[in-house]
Amino acid sequence: MEPLAQLVAVAVLLPLLGALVCYFVRNSAVRVFTVVVTSVALMVASLLMLQNGPFEYTPPAVAGMEWNTIIAVADFALLIVFLGIGLYLRNVLVTILALAQGAIIGWFEFFSGAHPEAAPALYVDQLAIIMALVISIIGSLIAIYGLQYMVDHEEHKHLQKSRQPRFFFWIVLFLGAMNALVFSNSLLWVYFFWEITTLCSFMLIRHDLTEESIANATRALWMNSLGGVAFAGGIVLMYERAHTLSLEELISNGAQPEIVMLPLALLVFAGFTKSAQMPFQSWLLGAMVAPTPVSALLHSSTMVKAGVYLVVRLAPAYVDTSLSTLVALTGAFTFVLTALLAVSQSNAKRILAYSTISNLGLIIVCAGLNTPLAISAAILLIVFHAISKALLFLCAGTIEHKIWSRDVEDMEGLIVRYPMLTVITVIGIVSMVLPPFAVLISKWAAIEASVHMPWITLMLVIGSAATVVFWVKWIGKLLAAPPRGVGNGIEKLEVFYATPLVVLAGAAVALSVAVAPVVELIIQYAVVPYYKTAGLSAAGSDVSTGIGFAVVWPLFLVLLLVIVPAYLFMRVKPEQLRPVYMGGENMSDYSSTEFRTLQDRPEPSVSGGYYYEKALGENSLNRWANPLAIVLLVALVGVVLR
Repeated sequence: MEPLAQLVAVAVLLPLLGALVCYFVRNSAVRVFTVVVTSVALMVASLLMLQNGPFEYTPPAVAGMEWNTIIAVADFALLIVFLGIGLYLRNVLVTILALAQGAIIGWFEFFSGAHPEAAPALYVDQLAIIMALVISIIGSLIAIYGLQYMVDHEEHKHLQKSRQPRFFFWIVLFLGAMNALVFSNSLLWVYFFWEITTLCSFMLIRHDLTEESIANATRALWMNSLGGVAFAGGIVLMYERAHTLSLEELISNGAQPEIVMLPLALLVFAGFTKSAQMPFQSWLLGAMVAPTPVSALLHSSTMVKAGVYLVVRLAPAYVDTSLSTLVALTGAFTFVLTALLAVSQSNAKRILAYSTISNLGLIIVCAGLNTPLAISAAILLIVFHAISKALLFLCAGTIEHKIWSRDVEDMEGLIVRYPMLTVITVIGIVSMVLPPFAVLISKWAAIEASVHMPWITLMLVIGSAATVVFWVKWIGKLLAAPPRGVGNGIEKLEVFYATPLVVLAGAAVALSVAVAPVVELIIQYAVVPYYKTAGLSAAGSDVSTGIGFAVVWPLFLVLLLVIVPAYLFMRVKPEQLRPVYMGGENMSDYSSTEFRTLQDRPEPSVSGGYYYEKALGENSLNRWANPLAIVLLVALVGVVLR
C-alpha cells in the first residue's frame, strides 16, 4: 500500500475499527487504550498529510467490487436505517424524508441511466487537509476528554449499566466519517458520509435516553434529513445539467453556467441545515442536552463544520453570481440575529451554541462574498473557531461537573474557587473576542472583504458588537471576586480533563501569535489554486505582517502593554476586598452580604447580570426572525430557479 493510501486508511478505516472495539470489547481499560491510540494515530496521520501536501487517490476494488458499488449499497442500507428509526419513533416527518431520499437516489442509481464516475475517488487538496487537521486533532482531544467526563457523568446519573461502549462507538466513528467526507471527490460519496454524520449526531444527542434528549435528537434528525433530501436532489440535477459529480471538476473551472446554479443552491441549502443556520438553529440548541463531549464535537470539528465546509468548498463554482450574493446575505442574517439572541442567555451551553451558529453564519458570509480575502478569512475562522469553541465547551463541561450548574450567574467568583480552570476558560473567551487572537483577525478580514456590500458590513458590525457583550459579561462573572472570598490554591484536574484543556488553550494562544505564518504556509495554499491569489495582505503577497489591512504584530504589542501593567499595578489583595455597601444596613461588621430589611430581618443581597430578555429573548426575536429566514431561503433557491 502506498504511503498516502496508508494515511487515508488511518484517517478513515482506523476509526471504524476503533469504534467496533469500543462497542464489542466491554472492558474499560481496553476502551481507554483504544480511544487514546486511535486519537494519537489520527493526529499523526493528519500532520503527515500536511507535510506531504495535496494528493489524489482511488482505492482498488475489494473482492472484485468497485468502491462506487460498495458506497451505493451502503447508502441504501443507511437510508433503510433512517426509515426504521422513523417508524420506531412513529415520526411521520422522519419517515417521509427517509422515503424521499431513498426514492431520489434509487431512481438516479437504477432508472436514470446515469453512470456517474468521479476520478479520482479521493481529492485531498489543501482545504481537505486543513479540515482533516481540525477533525483529527481537535476531535481526538475531545474524545480523550470524554474518557473522564463520561465516568463522572454516569456516576452523577447513578447508572447501573454503563453506556460508554455505545457512546465511544459513535464518537470514534464520527471522526472517521468526517475525514472520509472531506476527502471524497464524488458528490455521491460526500452524500453517503454526510448521512453517516447525521446518524452519529442523532445517536449521540439521544445518548441519555431521556424524553428530552430523544425529542431533541429527533428534531436534529428530521432537520438534517430535510437537508439530505435537498442534497439528493442537488446530485440528480447536477449530473443532469453538468454531466459530472466530481467536486474537482466543478470548482476547478471557475464559475459554472447559470443552468448549474439550481443544483448548487440545493447543495448550499443542505449545508445550511447541517450548520444550523436560521431557521434550523433549534436542532443545534436542542443538542445541548447531550453530554458535553458531544456538544464540543458537534460545534467544533464535526457535523456543523461539514455544513460550512460544503458551502466554502463549492464557492468557486458560484463566484460572481446572484446565488453568491444571497449566500452572503443569508449568512449575515444568521450572524447578527444569533449574536443578539446569545446576549439574552445565561445558560453557558446556550451562549456557546448561539455563538457557534453566529460564527458559522460569518463563515457562510465569507463564502458568499467569494473573494480571495473572504475565503481566506472563512478558512481561518473554521480553524480557529474550532480550537476556541472546543476549549470553551470542554471548560463549560468541567465547570458543570465542579459546581453542577450551567448558569453563568452561578459561576460568579469562580476565579477564587477554581483558578486554573477559570484562567483556561478566560483564555478561550478572550481568544474569541479580542485582538490579536486569530478569530478576531479573521472577523476583521471578513468585514474588510464586505466593504463592497455596505448592508452586509453593517450587519457584521452589529453582530460583532453583540458578540463583545455576551463574552465580556461572562468574563466579568468568572473574574468577580466575592467579598471575603477564600480559595484553596491551584486545583488539580484529572489528566483526561487537563490534557485537552491545556493543549487547546496553548494552541489558541500559540497559533494566534503565529497567525501570519499559519496563513502564509497553510491557508493561502487552499485559496490560490481556485482564486489565483490569497488576497491576504495590504502589501500584496507578504502576509508576515498583515492579513488584509489588519497589521498583526503591533496588536500583540498593544495587548502586552495593556495586560502587563494591569497585572503589575492593579492586583487586589484579599484584605482589600470589601462587601457591597448597602446604605448602612449591612448586618454585623460588614463581613457578610446580608442586610437588614424594613421588618428588621436579615436578607442576603443578590446581584445578577441583565440579559435583555424582553427585547432580545427567543420569544421576541424568533417570532419574526424565523419567518424572515425562510423567506431568504426561498429567495436563495428562487433566484436561480430555471
